[in-house]
Amino acid sequence: QPTMRLGEGGRMNLNGPMGIPNISKISTFLAGLILIMVTLAVIFNLVNSRSGRAIMALRDNRIAAESVGINVIKYKMMAFVISAALAGAAGALFSLGQNTIVASKFDFNMSILILVYVVLGGQGKMWGSILAASFLTILPETAAMRGLRDYRMLAYAIVLILVMLATNSPAIQGFFAKLFRGKKEENEKGGGQ
Repeated sequence: QPTMRLGEGGRMNLNGPMGIPNISKISTFLAGLILIMVTLAVIFNLVNSRSGRAIMALRDNRIAAESVGINVIKYKMMAFVISAALAGAAGALFSLGQNTIVASKFDFNMSILILVYVVLGGQGKMWGSILAASFLTILPETAAMRGLRDYRMLAYAIVLILVMLATNSPAIQGFFAKLFRGKKEENEKGGGQ
């Protein structure tokens, strides 16, 4: 049974590649919900502030933002620090829901999964990312998908490629614009009669 003990210099020895064992599982659904609400409050207040608009201008076009006097280093550092703090809080919540933390839990597939959540949700769309993360977390647990668990990452890769193709293709964007414009006109004609 691995135990935590003080090593040389009074530092804690956490069993190296065996990870951190015997973690008290104190994460709850309520703690996760509170963290999501705090994160949404921080993000929505940031987006609607002067700093948030500067960060979005940097995201869209750094040279144009710099030409109108936006301090690039300051706002990039602000975005990095805020995202690191929120990611750290999420990591702490995740680790307190596990019995043992080992490096193999944070592999390449986990990175791809997080990327799929964000891309499927849409760039700059907070609610879309939450819905995509919820959907892709619940979907593999359904009875119909349990048999396809081995092919889950392949399906996510295909979805990721299709979404990227759809968002970067003017022909596909034009098709959806015409489709939604046509439905909007039908609804207006139906409502006007």
